[in-house]
Amino acid sequence: MGLIGDPIAQARTPAAINPIFAAHGADIACVPLHVPAKDLSVVWAGLKAMPNVVGFGITLPHKQSAVELCDSLNALAVRVGATNFVRRERDGSFRGYQFDGIAFVGGLLSRGIAVDNRDVLMIGAGGAAVAIAFALVEAGAESIVVFNRTLAKAEALAEAVNTDFGRSVAKAGNAEPKAGQLVINATSLGLKETDSHPLNPDLLQPGMTLAEVIAQPEFTKLLSLAKAKGVETHSGTHMINGQVGLMVDTICEIWG
Repeated sequence: MGLIGDPIAQARTPAAINPIFAAHGADIACVPLHVPAKDLSVVWAGLKAMPNVVGFGITLPHKQSAVELCDSLNALAVRVGATNFVRRERDGSFRGYQFDGIAFVGGLLSRGIAVDNRDVLMIGAGGAAVAIAFALVEAGAESIVVFNRTLAKAEALAEAVNTDFGRSVAKAGNAEPKAGQLVINATSLGLKETDSHPLNPDLLQPGMTLAEVIAQPEFTKLLSLAKAKGVETHSGTHMINGQVGLMVDTICEIWG
């Protein structure tokens, strides 16, 4: 099993998933594969030509681009328009799945963090952000404000969510958290020590929750600053742990 992305050195999935494969007695190992965006279609064809590649996880920046390359998609990947996992079917075709949102919200709930009836500010509008927005609404979130450097992407995410659920629950807005909000950094900002913050840390206050999708580092600079201010914090490691279980089950269903 592979894990494709750019960058990929920060990936936690292989270390988390390989012991689970071993515990299942599955002769499967997950390895990270550095795949620049310009080479995705070429690498995809190579992976498909290797019969012992039973699947692969997908991380930034490929989650939306990969949709067009899959031979089939599960229902949630179709709804969201992004995939974060691909399984080789028995006939050799590649089927895309979407576990980002389910795993993210599951991680919040497992840590006792409220979602139901809560207002959300989400920074970012990529594939993971779209999936998380869908899962938040299904878990009862009251409203979602989406900020993205490219306004059109934030507006497109909000429109996709509102259209799917048949009501106005999401909108594009500014990166300005309000009292009691669940604030989510769904961007890659924080992977590197030199990255700028996705929002002004001075705006974070006790009563808010700051959640990351980034798992490595486990505590980003923004999370550390928020914790020092008395803000409830949530690492991206919890989303990764949730995804790993879903990936193992999906792979082992036919290859384990």
